[in-house]
Formats: sequence, C-alpha cells, structure tokens
Amino acid sequence: MQGDVAMLDNTIRRLLRDHRKAKALAQAALAARLGLPQSFIAKIETGERRLSAAELIMLCHHLGIDVHKVVAQVLARMEQGQAINKASNVTASKSRQRKEFSE
Repeated sequence: MQGDVAMLDNTIRRLLRDHRKAKALAQAALAARLGLPQSFIAKIETGERRLSAAELIMLCHHLGIDVHKVVAQVLARMEQGQAINKASNVTASKSRQRKEFSE
C-alpha cells in the first residue's frame, strides 16, 4: 500500500510539473497566481510536500487543466506501472524456475 501511495504522489507531482512547464509558467508565476510562496510549488514538485485534495483542485484550476483529466492520467500511469511490474515479476519467476530446473 505504501508503495502505491508513493507511486501516486510521484505521478501527480510529475504531471503537475509537466503541465506547468507546458504552459511555460515558472514556479514563482504559478505560486503568485495561488497567492503562495514559490517554495510551495518547489516542495510539491520535489516530493518534499504532499498535496491535499483541495490544493490539487486549486493547482489544476490555476494551470487551466481539468482535475478529472489529471486523475484519469494518474490512474492510467499507475495501471501501466502495475502492468510493467507484473510482467517483470513473471519474467523473474520464469528465470528462477529455469535456473532451478537446470541445477
């Protein structure tokens, strides 16, 4: 579960940073729109600070993006990551089985 939360946090912060950069907004400019210090955005983007749901909604609003789309993107990336993890676990398991069989 903790790994899932960390994956969610990382995905959210990367998406928000990517959206901010795509809009050519500096951290300071986005923070000014929110009436907050630049360090607020920096800490979110570096993972030093987590967002509340209300903060996520406000950030999305000030970035001009639909929070529903962000959530959908996060879930899609998580599902991709889980599919990759499952595939690598299957590969590792098969490799162990081959090794055990050959011994």
